[in-house]
Parts: sequence; C-alpha cells; structure tokens
Amino acid sequence: MNLIRYVTLSISLAILPTFVYAGPAEQAELSDISSRQEQLNLKRDWAKYRLEKSQHDCYSQFFTSRCLEKARLAHREEIKEIRAQEIPMHERERVLKSIIKDEREAERAASQADPAKAEKRAENVKDFEQKKIDQDQRQKDLEKRRAESEARAKENKKSGPF
Repeated sequence: MNLIRYVTLSISLAILPTFVYAGPAEQAELSDISSRQEQLNLKRDWAKYRLEKSQHDCYSQFFTSRCLEKARLAHREEIKEIRAQEIPMHERERVLKSIIKDEREAERAASQADPAKAEKRAENVKDFEQKKIDQDQRQKDLEKRRAESEARAKENKKSGPF
C-alpha cells in the first residue's frame, strides 16, 4: 500500500514541475513542508531520546549486548519510517524552490530588459566612472601636496635659526 502511494507521489512529482508556476500556493506549501519537517525533527529527537533511554536501561541487564542490539534495531525502524516521510517531502521542496527561483529569475530578467531601467543603469555607470576619475584626481592632488609639504619642511629645517 505504501509502495503504491510512494510510486504515485513520485510520478506526480516528476510531472508536476512542467505545469506549475510559482505563486502564493507554492509559498504556502513550502511553509507547510517546513512545519511538517519540524514535526518530523521532533519525532526524530524523541526516537533518539528513547534509544538513549533504552541503552541506559540495557546496562543494568546481564545480556547487555543483545539488549543494545534490540534498542538500535527499534531505533532504526523508527528512523526508517521518519525517513520514508522525509524523502518525498524533500523532493517536493526542491521542486518548489526551483520553481520559485526560476520565476524570480524571469522577473529579474524582465525588469532588466525595461528600457527605463537600462537608461538608469547607463547613467549610474557614467556617474560611477566620473566618481572614479574624480577620486583618482583627488589622490594625485593629495600626493602632490604631501610632496610639496615635505619639500617645505626640508627647506624650513635648513633655514632654521639653529
């Protein structure tokens, strides 16, 4: 029964990306996935707690190794169930995130193709180049003033009263 659901879910996840566009529904589904992931993380933490508790209890028994093996086996079964729920959920999350990313990239490309923004970018580049030229000029002036200052300082030392 679970295998049939898993196969059906996998097939639907493989076909779905070609038909879906990003929107509020995908954002809501992503938040739902994250809440389900938090629940699964909680289940995983409880499974770890039960493993550690049963391992602690095993050390008081005579056949410690066998008890530890049983505890690990039970833990592995719990984690296996959790993992079976996580795998399709993570696949769907990756699909949704790629859809949203593609949609954002398409919006960004469309906004960059806007002639008004292209003109603004060209103006910004021109302003940046001018600022760069001005900064280079200020740097040259500063170096020149420092050199002149050093020359005056040497002159003043030579012509000093002592």
